Amino acid sequence: MFKSILAISEGGPDAAMSYGLAARIASLFEGTVDAVHYSETQPGDSDITNQSVPALKAMSDGRLKARQRESERVFHEVIEPIPGSSFVSGPGVTRERLVTLGRYANLLLLGRPGADSENISPATVRAALYDCARPVMIAPPELRPTPMASIVVAWNGSAQASRAAGFALPLLARAEAVTILVAGAQPEEVGAPFLLRTLGRHGISAKLEAFDHGEVSGRARGRALIAHAKDKGADLLVMGAYGHGQMSNFLGLGGATAKVIAACPMPLLLAH
Repeated sequence: MFKSILAISEGGPDAAMSYGLAARIASLFEGTVDAVHYSETQPGDSDITNQSVPALKAMSDGRLKARQRESERVFHEVIEPIPGSSFVSGPGVTRERLVTLGRYANLLLLGRPGADSENISPATVRAALYDCARPVMIAPPELRPTPMASIVVAWNGSAQASRAAGFALPLLARAEAVTILVAGAQPEEVGAPFLLRTLGRHGISAKLEAFDHGEVSGRARGRALIAHAKDKGADLLVMGAYGHGQMSNFLGLGGATAKVIAACPMPLLLAH
């Protein structure tokens, strides 16, 4: 059950994404939300160019403070009415503290990361996925006002996929339709029948589907997965998060994982 949700925002449009979805999940499980404004860059941390030009430094610091105010505004609007909710921000919210808070939550909520300064930092997403040991949900920019009635679970038999499916059980139990999607393998090869059996023991009737994405790049596999989830009318996609250390893509994640995180049009539940 998702009783304790940590919602992370860097301000800007990201606040509405993460805080809005966190409030919705909390309402489903009568949970509460601890909202955090966190930025990888704090006022005064401008790069050397901005530091040497007072006007640029003031502009950079002003933008960061405006983003913090936006997180505060959205918190008061959508989360503060939830009993037990809290909000924290400021220079004391370091990445280390963020990770500590994350480890005590049932679920972490973040907006979609991007390559520009108006999205949450990829470094924050990596810390949430790799260091908190909890499920992470990524909110899309445009959240449909519909219940999570249809859920697609991407399954390949890996430890990451197993963790993701396990964390998703409270949501799967509430769904009207659950699809287990196996890509690039025979369902029996990756233990899909055992997953169906386990879900059945939880009262979850899931449908099994398989597709062959062919020998394509990781990003192409990610696009194929998104396309299949959209075809199923999914309100939530569940998948494992696979990391490849020093990969060149901006997230530092496996190609398929990075593509899905950066482009998924519905909420995305991940576990590493």
